[in-house]
Amino acid sequence: MVFSRKQVFSALIFCLFLVSCSPPKVQMSKFMTNKTASPRSVAILPFTLDESIKETELPHIIFREVFYNNFSYLGYNDMALDEVDQKLHHAGVQIENASKLRYRELQEILGVDAVILGHILEANNFTGGLHAETLLHAKIEMLDLKTGNSLWEVDHTEMSYAGIASPTIVDIIQEQVENAKVNQAYHKSAEMFSQRVISQIPDPAGGRLGEAQLPTISSIETNIHPNQKLKPADKIYVSMRGQPKLNATFDIGSWKTSIPMKEVSPGLYTGSYVIKNGDTVLNAFIIGTLKNTKGLASKKYFKTALATTER
Repeated sequence: MVFSRKQVFSALIFCLFLVSCSPPKVQMSKFMTNKTASPRSVAILPFTLDESIKETELPHIIFREVFYNNFSYLGYNDMALDEVDQKLHHAGVQIENASKLRYRELQEILGVDAVILGHILEANNFTGGLHAETLLHAKIEMLDLKTGNSLWEVDHTEMSYAGIASPTIVDIIQEQVENAKVNQAYHKSAEMFSQRVISQIPDPAGGRLGEAQLPTISSIETNIHPNQKLKPADKIYVSMRGQPKLNATFDIGSWKTSIPMKEVSPGLYTGSYVIKNGDTVLNAFIIGTLKNTKGLASKKYFKTALATTER
């Protein structure tokens, strides 16, 4: 059987799409099962870019910021990126060389239990003809600065396509216009990469409940379902159960944050957000937050479905 060039190309794109959609495989270290080795304070070092990448849009900077925004929802005491950079600068360390320091040097400079290293192996943004794609291939690792042990690492490729499966010429043109905005395209891929990884990383909040007396959240539910495309006037309804008489909010990823919730009965909190014209959100987690009077907060993801609006 002889296949046409178009059939071969379409099959190749489909295979690549399946690979890019597969979840990342986070390799967990045996040290993560040791509670005494579990880090509490974490700094995300400046991400690095492979020398082979001739990209002028600095995807490693975009990726680091996006990853930090997602990682901050976990129960670690994470150091702000500006503070990390300032400490490295005051220590005379060039940003691009931070990941090359020995773990004891990093602990002395930053004063944290662990650091996250990120290295982009491949980054590409292409728009042409009826096809557009953005590729982000990176390796991320958490390093324990007390022992020098790797706690977890992931090597993943995130790839997004536009045009191939678009039903109309209008959709194809719109997707290519969006993909031509390189920074936005890398931000989109970095957001998907980060959310996939964060969903597999152990959240230390649960193990610190007794020690820090964090608020407890037993469940979070929403009315959105997998593959749903939200339209203007659609309402995202969120309910959360936890300790009573506390302050509750929910986030729609990093797009809309601190949306208030009301305690309608002891320990049951509800809140909602109505999609407006012009709202654009892609694959965002719904995250509930419960905060006590001491300012201590717990967070819980709703992982069954992600919030996505129609284009």
